[in-house]
Order: sequence, then structure tokens, then C-alpha cells
Amino acid sequence: MSRKFRSRLFAGLLLAVNTLVAQEFTPTYRWFGDIRVRSEIDMRDFNQLTAANTVTLLRTRLGFEAIPVENVRVLIQARDSRVFGQERDVSGAFNTLSDSRNLDLHQGYVEIKKLFTDELILRAGRMELSYANERLIGTVGWHNVGRVFDGALLNINLPSASLDLFATNVGEVQPYVSVATPTAVRYVRDVGFDFYGGYATIKKIDNVKLDAYLLYQYDRNQAVAGKSDLKRYTLGSYAKGKTGQIDYEAELAYQGGDRRGADVSAYMLTGTLGYSFAGSTFSRVSLGYELLSGTPVGEMKYKTFDPLYATNHKFYGFMDYFIAIPANTGERGLEDVVARATLALSENLTANLWLHNFSYAQPVAGASALGQEVDIVTSYRYNTKVMFELGVSTFIPAHNMRVRFGGADAALWGYLSMHVTF
Repeated sequence: MSRKFRSRLFAGLLLAVNTLVAQEFTPTYRWFGDIRVRSEIDMRDFNQLTAANTVTLLRTRLGFEAIPVENVRVLIQARDSRVFGQERDVSGAFNTLSDSRNLDLHQGYVEIKKLFTDELILRAGRMELSYANERLIGTVGWHNVGRVFDGALLNINLPSASLDLFATNVGEVQPYVSVATPTAVRYVRDVGFDFYGGYATIKKIDNVKLDAYLLYQYDRNQAVAGKSDLKRYTLGSYAKGKTGQIDYEAELAYQGGDRRGADVSAYMLTGTLGYSFAGSTFSRVSLGYELLSGTPVGEMKYKTFDPLYATNHKFYGFMDYFIAIPANTGERGLEDVVARATLALSENLTANLWLHNFSYAQPVAGASALGQEVDIVTSYRYNTKVMFELGVSTFIPAHNMRVRFGGADAALWGYLSMHVTF
């Protein structure tokens, strides 16, 4: 064996060893979290003779992410949500030494990528779900707790489209029995609540996001004997795009099925058109329209659209008069014409102004108008991790809101928050 051949052989072996070492997987771990403090002043009773209610909220989240082996990810996130000064001891008295045990698991799931094939990802456990602009499924980040789902999700990621298939349990009533006894394992009829869905996103369309979805709710409780409380599907599509300085967003959804023996036939129609001003302090303006159908008085069908698990705070006024739809609208639906203006006051300071005109989709005693709401929010980014936000709002009530709340004055509300991420 010549010296030249031995040198080449040694170099080849060395290259092979280096390649194998480089291909060895290195586990990764990281901590992450955020803390938010928000103080609110509340005069939403439409009576300016009464004093304001004040409250301060604290939300703390701490998470840990591990990738112990290739294509396996584990995420655990704890969350504590509380109101300042509400700790009580066993006697019920306020006490700074007490513990009300607000700590809970916010997220905890395992995710396996390339499950049997490169195109499949499986996630199972407790998780946040968020789709499109969160009009139907969202994390509700404004809330002091935030929304999560218990279940499993399978993602099919193809070159032309991505499809999520999920199954979640949102109402379990059958008990878990750790020790089997004749009494403990006796059959209990399942009156729980499940939520299923398929959500597809079309890829490779320049400057356009296009989604389609089919969602299904099944509540086996029977408030009406022999009829499930809910067997309802939601079929819809979402589109968002931009052409030059013009942007647009639209969503259309239909709900059908059965609710306590009544046929369901409801719809949602939304659209927004915006225009951005390049290099201007007056950054963007937009005009939007929202329509959630309602049930007319005396109608036998259920025609009220339910926005499911939406982040409604983003869309129907920051004062949250319509945060729980359809309960807050008395099943009559909601119509909203909204104008928005965004001002880029500096590199770190932004202001937004919203003007809403709310009405019932179906009149109540011949009247539809609910009133107008004005929201102003100023955001200041102190640095990459710290954000301050100041918001003030007012609502001028029309007849229906005056009757509902028993007041006729303009309502006021405001907040100041600090949010730190790490």
C-alpha cells in the first residue's frame, strides 16, 4: 500500500468521522415567559353620578421547551392569574400571608414531527389554538387567563397546502376512577362537550392568504329531553391580501345543524379595506363591516351566529359590552361598522383610534341601534422586551343599551398596562 494511498484513505476516514459527528443530534432546552400588569378604571354603567371601579390584574407565565431528540418537542407552560389584593385566608378575611392557589398549567404538550412521513406533525396535550385573525378560534391574549384546549392536533404539511385536523374535549363529565369498585365503575351517561375541526391554508398564492375550514361542536347534554344541546357545524373561508398600499380582509361563515331540537341556520360576514401611507405619521386608515346574524322574535329556527372560541375583544369594542356573543346580544345578532386610524408618532410610539357603530342584526321592540364606541390606544415600546400601553374608551348609548343597563350617560373606561417578555 503506497504512502499516497494511505494518506487518501486516512483523509477519507477522517471526513466520514467528521460527517457522522456533525450529524449527531444535540438536545436543546430553553426557558421563556412573560409578565403583565394591567390597571383598569371602569365606569361602564352609563351613570356618571357613580364612582369608578378600579382593579389591577397580574398575569405571570413561565415556560420550558425541550427538544430531547430529533423531531420531538415538549412544551410546558405554567400560568398564574390574579387580581391585586384579593388573597383571603381560611376565615375569608383579606390576608397578605394567604395563598389562593391561582397557579395552573397553561400549556403542556408533546409534538412529534415527521411522524411516519415527512409531511405529518402530531401534537397532543393542552395547547393554544389560533387561526386566521381569531374571529372563531383564538388565544384571547387580552384575558387575564387566556384560552387553551385539551386534545390532539395532526398537521399535514404539503407543498401546496397545510391542513390541521384537531379533536378537543371542552366539557368532560365522566369521572376518572383510579380504583375500580362496583359503585365507582357504574356507567354514567356521557353528557360532555367535544369540539372538532379541519382547517386548511392554501400556499403559493402571492400576497394572498386563503383559508378554508369546517368545525363541529357536539354537546351531549340534554336540556330538552331526547335532544342534544348542540350538534352544530361551521363552514367558512378567510382571505387576506395586499396590493400596493391597499390591504383587505374578508371572512364568510355559515352555521347549520341542531340546537336543542331547533334547526340552526346562521351566518357571519366580515370585511375590511385599508390604505397605508408610506413615510407618513398618518400610517394607515381602514373601514370595516361585521355582521353576525340573529334570530327574529317568534322565529322557530335558530338563526343566531355564534363566534365559537373567538378573541372578541379585538373586534367588537375594547369596552367588552359584546365580549360574550350571543349572550350579550340577546340572540339578536350584531352589526358593526368600524373605522380605524393608525398613527406612527415615533419609532417606538404608536396610536390607534377605532370608531364603532353597533346595532342589533334583528330589531328589539322595533329598534336596532345600540350606540357608538370610541377606543384610543397608545403603545410605547421601551425596548425589545418591555411594552407600555395606555387605552381610553367611551360608549354613547342608544335606546337598547339604555334599557339594558338602566342608564343614559356616556360610559367611560380606561387602562394602563406593562408587558415584559423574556
